[in-house]
Amino acid sequence: MSVFQLNEIYTPPNGLPAVDVIFMHGLGDAFENCWQNPSGSSGDVWPVWLSEAFPGISIWGLDYPTSKYSTLLSGPDLSLLTVAASLSELMRAKKIGKRPLVLVCHSLGGVIAKAMLRACESSTTAPKMAIFENCRGVVFLASPHTGSPLASILSLIPGVGSKQTKELANAGAMLVDLNTWYKNKAPTAGIKTCAFYETINTNGAMVVDAGSANPGVPDCDPIPIDANHRDICKFAHRDEFGYVCIKNFLEELFQTGGLKVDDEVSVDDLEYYISTVKGNRLSLAEKLEEGGKCDQEIDEAEAEKERIHKMVRRNAISGSARQKYRQFLSEVLTLFRVHIAPLIRSGADEVMVNAAIHSKLLAPLSEKQASNDLFNIADIHSAIYYLTGNCHISWSKPND
Repeated sequence: MSVFQLNEIYTPPNGLPAVDVIFMHGLGDAFENCWQNPSGSSGDVWPVWLSEAFPGISIWGLDYPTSKYSTLLSGPDLSLLTVAASLSELMRAKKIGKRPLVLVCHSLGGVIAKAMLRACESSTTAPKMAIFENCRGVVFLASPHTGSPLASILSLIPGVGSKQTKELANAGAMLVDLNTWYKNKAPTAGIKTCAFYETINTNGAMVVDAGSANPGVPDCDPIPIDANHRDICKFAHRDEFGYVCIKNFLEELFQTGGLKVDDEVSVDDLEYYISTVKGNRLSLAEKLEEGGKCDQEIDEAEAEKERIHKMVRRNAISGSARQKYRQFLSEVLTLFRVHIAPLIRSGADEVMVNAAIHSKLLAPLSEKQASNDLFNIADIHSAIYYLTGNCHISWSKPND
């Protein structure tokens, strides 16, 4: 089994995405930490903002235990080819490659992305070849394309010792070889590239400067961002320079490629949350049975769903009220998809799932909602079942 996890953070209202956008963190990091919104509550990640501009896309978050890959570039435990093969197999299983694909990468996540594309390009398996053929764009946020920054990057990762750092000469040559392949293949394959580099030192040194951040492909001049290596991928507001640049790059990419990424119902509209997603037509009870819920829990969930349904229909009338309900349901759904859904898909037991619901969803969101009189912790819990009934949330376990 792959230790990679590829979690769907957002899918369009009609259930038929035009493009898949995958966010890939680097070593020594995790999805929610790498892509966090520093001004938001715990678990807020800025990639979901893209669903407001492009409601017809699917947004995915790649996650993996970085301790297992700390020797990826300098040690004997795992090779980059092994990791690339593992990731490409997971993407194939998730049916990535059937649609146009964009990769957004931080630091060494960009190295893994290029290695994965190379593995797919040389594959004899049609679904894996399609991943490379359908890749339309790659965004590199402080990703090294030469070997010079590797020692600085690995020094930021817990558990990487001096012996591994000394072995980076060969890794540097590997990075150069990998980027030579990318420089030759990306333009001819129609893969557009956008690259960023940091301008603030990390631990007293510049990790990935303008030179190393340059992949050397046509129409890609690396863009400076006023941040250090760790924070270059974190945006607190939608008007931040880096986020605007990424959004503009995607917009141009979608327009020139003729990709329809708008939708009749926007995620910025309350109708998205109170309407049933196309596709799964199971009842709420059937969905919860798939998740192993008992009859009493299912009966309670049915009542909670109906309570929220009446509450929304009764109160969400004015424009301001609709916006508050949209924001509330959006936050419940995002936190569930980021923190709870991956546990369910990995086969976690009910005790672990319930603990995560409390610590990662109910507690932080009820604290945030304490400043208004609209929603309490019971409403938040009920909203989970309301969104389940509308097919936004799944409780299906592996092999269901």
